Amino acid sequence: MFREGELQKTIANPIEYSGIALHTGKEVNIKCLPAEANRGIIFRRIDLPEKPEIKADSFKVVSTRRCTSIGLAGEDQPRVHTVEHMMSAFWAMGVDNIIIEIDNAETPVGDGSALPFIKLLQKAGIKELGAPRQVWKIDQPLWVKKGKMYLVILPYEGFKISYTLDYDHPVIGTQFYEFDQEENSFIDEIAPARTFGFEREVEALHRRGLALGGSLENAVLIGEEETVNPLRFPDEFVRHKILDVIGDMALNGFIRGHIIAVRSGHYLHVELAKKIREKNNPGR
Repeated sequence: MFREGELQKTIANPIEYSGIALHTGKEVNIKCLPAEANRGIIFRRIDLPEKPEIKADSFKVVSTRRCTSIGLAGEDQPRVHTVEHMMSAFWAMGVDNIIIEIDNAETPVGDGSALPFIKLLQKAGIKELGAPRQVWKIDQPLWVKKGKMYLVILPYEGFKISYTLDYDHPVIGTQFYEFDQEENSFIDEIAPARTFGFEREVEALHRRGLALGGSLENAVLIGEEETVNPLRFPDEFVRHKILDVIGDMALNGFIRGHIIAVRSGHYLHVELAKKIREKNNPGR
């Protein structure tokens, strides 16, 4: 559990990684650099003039269409898409401060999970900084809802997510998984879970400029009656949803509370993250 009074952390050494972006299909190169205390998680667009910086923050989210995108204010301002998988890895490794130099508008997808980024951070090493960590303590229930989707966070001494996934599809159906930071291993149980998509939607997504970099190497493809490629877990779909919740909540940093999710996606995650910031006082 992340507690008040713990020191903030960054990486000990720079690290580099290259790969394909999930939605644009373009090659992306990133370089992660250590950052000082209270700097936060910063994405630096080195492909653009003046190398603008975008801080990972729930109030910097500019789109939640199929992924979480952060950006500067304004329609034509710089953005970084699909940050949630990297954010979940930073959360799991306790990284409060880091600079990610990126030469494109979307992060590399890796294998569709958080595992490549976990391994990258493990290789870099983690070091403490001389400033206390901020933790958002939930002292009253908060919730957001949209149609049949909802997300609730309750006061809790640790960090827990109880997720119910319900798809009208025979391959997924209804799945439930509960992750408690004190009892479960993110690296073993959540990080390897990959993003997923439906075979029947591929052409429509491509027409909209989405999933252009998707492949059987970085996503689970779901056919009418079975997955096209093998699963890593029988319930990999709901585990990946928990990964997404963690990545989106990490836009606030670290939270103490119990999240109950039913069919939720990036839009509700970000709305709840904003509400947490508005309704609660951070502890140090």
